[in-house]
Amino acid sequence: MSQPKVYLDTSALVKRYVEEEGSEKIDSLFDKAYRDELILVTSQWNIAEASVVFDKYERRALLNAVDTFNLLQNEMETMVRMGLFRIIPLFGNIVAESIRLIFTYHIYVADAVQILTCQQERCDQFVTFDKKLREIAKSEKLNILDP
Repeated sequence: MSQPKVYLDTSALVKRYVEEEGSEKIDSLFDKAYRDELILVTSQWNIAEASVVFDKYERRALLNAVDTFNLLQNEMETMVRMGLFRIIPLFGNIVAESIRLIFTYHIYVADAVQILTCQQERCDQFVTFDKKLREIAKSEKLNILDP
């Protein structure tokens, strides 16, 4: 049996590299991935969006955005090589399909892309710290791993 796949949205991914409420729960998921108990999944979109979050923290003098992004990038590259993490390219079909979710739920394209990528990859669970996104993901029949 293959390991379960757990999708991390941007809010979850950032907590690995910025100490926030919930960071310990994300660290636990990474620990499970390193023990080969699950596979973590995210979109290229999430990684780009994480850089925006890091930049906002830097403007508040809370961290160095480039250094923090390099930590993320180095760990992702290592985990991908080990088969513990999948970074899904942003394909045109995902962007096109996101329009339905945007109009249905009145959400940003980023949130729609995350839901659709999770569905496309047949992930077993979806992790987000965004309450509205969590409810929409439930409406879209995703299994939520409540952090």
